Amino acid sequence: MNSKVLMACLISACGTASVYAADSSPSVMYVGAGSAKTGSATVSDATPMSIGFILDGKERDSVVGFDIAREGTLLDSTWRRTNAVSDGYSFNLLFGRNLTRTENSRIDVALLVGFRKETQSCPRSYLGYQCYADLEPDEGYAFNYGAVLAWTYRNVMVGVRGTGESKQVLIGVKL
Repeated sequence: MNSKVLMACLISACGTASVYAADSSPSVMYVGAGSAKTGSATVSDATPMSIGFILDGKERDSVVGFDIAREGTLLDSTWRRTNAVSDGYSFNLLFGRNLTRTENSRIDVALLVGFRKETQSCPRSYLGYQCYADLEPDEGYAFNYGAVLAWTYRNVMVGVRGTGESKQVLIGVKL
């Protein structure tokens, strides 16, 4: 998957969210952080973080959203390195539903699906470029999955986000 396909997926996701937002009440923007795995020669120990939003439909019990997270490990074999451990990044869509709603609060649950860059490699350059002959590196991607549980009270949201790569606590505000 190259960067053009990645951009097409992101544009499509943003277009879907903006169409959905026309029939939505105010969205919730959140940030998250969690504890890292124990680092090693092939595992990043950087603190997992995320930023995203959740939109809810006025007339529906469904919710949609999107988030970007620093989670997992990227093995980077560019710039004369061999499998250097870097932070992995994931791009995810959220699809879910409202479990309960009162005048001041609500509880939502969502399935998280997306992808994350897992590897980046290319032939070695001897002239100081990232790759031989200044070529683009080959990139490997992996499926990302998980779930989000969020409780919103008035204008504040708290929740948890768990994926195959990280577990995070979320805090957000209604926009």
